[in-house]
Amino acid sequence: MEKIQKYFYNGGLNCAESTMRSLIEEGVTGAPPETVRMMSGFGGGMQRGSTCGAVVAAVAALGWATGRTEPEQDRQPSAEAVREFLRRFEEEFGALECRELRKAHGEGYALKSPQMYRICTVFLAQAVELVREILSRETQGNG
Repeated sequence: MEKIQKYFYNGGLNCAESTMRSLIEEGVTGAPPETVRMMSGFGGGMQRGSTCGAVVAAVAALGWATGRTEPEQDRQPSAEAVREFLRRFEEEFGALECRELRKAHGEGYALKSPQMYRICTVFLAQAVELVREILSRETQGNG
């Protein structure tokens, strides 16, 4: 939670950038630090209130860790990890879309307000934790 607050709440990175940066710095994914750049356009639900930036970053991190680079490689490990993440995040918060999460968990707050950062930080922290749990099991199952 501290890293997320450091980057998201106080540091000026958006939700997707903060989630990916936390996952990288905590050693959850082996993605290089430059990967954070790819997340810049996904903040605020792709700037439109659609899929939450923390969800997008989590799915990207899962893909980095479990995905494939060639068509003949198995796509199942990545697909299963992503489906599990999405199911668990949605069970926890009731939605995957930024606008729906804001509506359900923070009716009435202004965008970029301290209240928005406090509420969204919870989404980011849970996304990081879910990715950590899923990849930990993947590693144990393959090691």
